[in-house]
Amino acid sequence: MAKNIINQYDHDFLSRSALFSDLALIIKSKNWREWPTIPDFMDLISKDIKNAAGRPLTMHHQYQNLPNPEMGYEERIFKTGVISTREQNWHDFFNVFIWIFFPHTKILLNQLHMQELSVQEGKKRTPGRDAITHLDESGVIIVSNNSAVFDELKEHQWQDVFVRRREQWWNSIAAYVFGHGLYEKALNPFIGFTGKAFCVLVDEEFFLQDKLAQYTRLDRLLAEKIERENSLKDSQKLSPLPLLGVPGWYHENINPDFYNNKDYFRPLR
Repeated sequence: MAKNIINQYDHDFLSRSALFSDLALIIKSKNWREWPTIPDFMDLISKDIKNAAGRPLTMHHQYQNLPNPEMGYEERIFKTGVISTREQNWHDFFNVFIWIFFPHTKILLNQLHMQELSVQEGKKRTPGRDAITHLDESGVIIVSNNSAVFDELKEHQWQDVFVRRREQWWNSIAAYVFGHGLYEKALNPFIGFTGKAFCVLVDEEFFLQDKLAQYTRLDRLLAEKIERENSLKDSQKLSPLPLLGVPGWYHENINPDFYNNKDYFRPLR
C-alpha cells in the first residue's frame, strides 16, 4: 500500500531542511494524497522538451512493460526519450524534479554519457563519464555575479565564503541542487555531507527574478557553459562543497563557530 505522503512531505520531508524549499514550490501546489504516479510526474514535464534525437520525453515504470528492456537507462533516453522511473522510490522521485528544473542540461548530460560510452563501454568509466556522473548525482550549481566567490570556494576559503559573505547569500550568491542523490541524502543530513560544486557566473538581474524563472535561465546557462567549454571532460571543474555550510541550509551554521570544524570544512591540501 502506498504511504500517505502528505504527512511525509508537510511534516517530515519538506520541513527537514531549507535545502528542500525549491521542491516545495511545486509539491505544495499538487494535491497528492499518496506517492505520485508516473502520470503525476508526466504532468510536471514540459511537453516542449525533446531529447537529442528530437523525441519528446516520457516516463515509464521501471518494472512494468518497460519498452526496449534490452537498452540501458541512458541509451533508452537517448534513442527513445523514455526515462525509466521507479514509483515510491526517493532516488527516482528526486530525479524527476531535476528533469523539471534542468531539462536542457539533463538532455545534454545524457548525450555526453552516450558519447563516453561509445569510447568505453562497461562499468569502468572514462574521466568524462566520471565527471558527468559526479554532477548528475552530487552536483550543486553555485551562481554569483562575482567570480571571486568561485576562487574562494575552490581554494576552500570557507570563512570567506560562508561567514564574511553571509549577507550576500541569496542576494548575489546562491546554490541550486542538481544531483538528485544529494536530495536523497538530505533526508538524513550528517556532518560530512558534501556535494560537488560547479560555478556559473550570472549578472545582477538574475537575482531579481522569481525562483522558477531563475531555474529556467540557469538551465540554459549551465547547458551552454558545459557544451561551450567542454567542462565535463574530467572533474577539474568540480570542487568539494560542505553542504551543511550553505547559509540557511542547516540550522547550526548560524553560529560562526560551526565552520571551525576542520574535519568537515577542510583546508585545501
